[in-house]
Amino acid sequence: MTNFLGNSNIIIILIILIVSLFVLSKSADILVDNAVKLSKIWGLPEIIIGATIVSVGTTLPELSASVTSALQGNGSFALGNAVGSIITNTSLIIGIGALYGKIPVDRKSSQKLSILILAVFLLILPTMPYKINGNAGLIPQWMGFVFLILIPVYLFFLVNQENKEGKKKRKSKFIYEKVNEKADELVNEKVNEIIKEKVQEKMKSNITIIILQLFFAALIIALSASSLVASAQVLAVRIGIPDVIIASTLVAFGTSVPELSTCISAAKRKHGGLAIGNIMGANVLNIIMVVGTAAALTPGGIEVSQEFYSINFIALGIIVAVFGYFAYNSKFDEISKKEGIFLISIYLLYLGANIVSAF
Repeated sequence: MTNFLGNSNIIIILIILIVSLFVLSKSADILVDNAVKLSKIWGLPEIIIGATIVSVGTTLPELSASVTSALQGNGSFALGNAVGSIITNTSLIIGIGALYGKIPVDRKSSQKLSILILAVFLLILPTMPYKINGNAGLIPQWMGFVFLILIPVYLFFLVNQENKEGKKKRKSKFIYEKVNEKADELVNEKVNEIIKEKVQEKMKSNITIIILQLFFAALIIALSASSLVASAQVLAVRIGIPDVIIASTLVAFGTSVPELSTCISAAKRKHGGLAIGNIMGANVLNIIMVVGTAAALTPGGIEVSQEFYSINFIALGIIVAVFGYFAYNSKFDEISKKEGIFLISIYLLYLGANIVSAF
């Protein structure tokens, strides 16, 4: 793929990159949808499905691209994609969402933000000793394994949180359920058994199709991720800029497009709290799962170049601090258009800093 792209026109390379992003995003959606269907057939509770499969699925494009680049020995590309995605999600995506409707900042999103802040510290601090003693920082391989160990801990937290939310909803439905209890008893048990058997037979016959779709989606994800990384790297060489900048801007934006559509839709329907919770969760997984996997797969660890310290980490710190001000300040209970424009402005400054650094 790299050899083919190396001899191609820059317009063709850019088209391949954009198409790869689109295919990667769509195939990730297909994989998650089928994984959810299979989990339901196997009787997995919806709380666990939502907190694990769906949560992990939101970072699948970043994960696949990062794993591909790490296996090729380019861990910095993976780090740039992950950090760039966090910055894009928290500034541009939420900012645009706020233009379509107010986004509430509740206790649930504040909890996830606290975890994100901790994850950011765990990401940056271990690199500092290497930075002090040399020209570049380093995320050592052992830190990657630490991040991977934290994944089940974080997913357990999500399951526990969703379980608490579920209990509240069940309490609110208690009266409704009591009123309808007598009506439910009137339903013929034999009819229910027949319907249940037919549904189970149909679901079992679909298992083979679902599994085939899962494997097909996984294959497409692998191919599109490989194409994405190759085209981004060749494009960076052609333009004459570090591929880290491409990864943290263009690729990061492309892999964040699903979150953008979800956030806008949720804000329009006055469910902005759900969108912000999903984005905060995806941000945490971008560090512990995406960076963690990339670091664990890179024997010498991920080299952290100067671009990260002069632009990416500074932007990450600023956007997390600003969002923390919104979340922890009692004067703010929602992100409106004014705050949304401010968040978008931060992203544009970040983008401008990358462009200036590149040229």
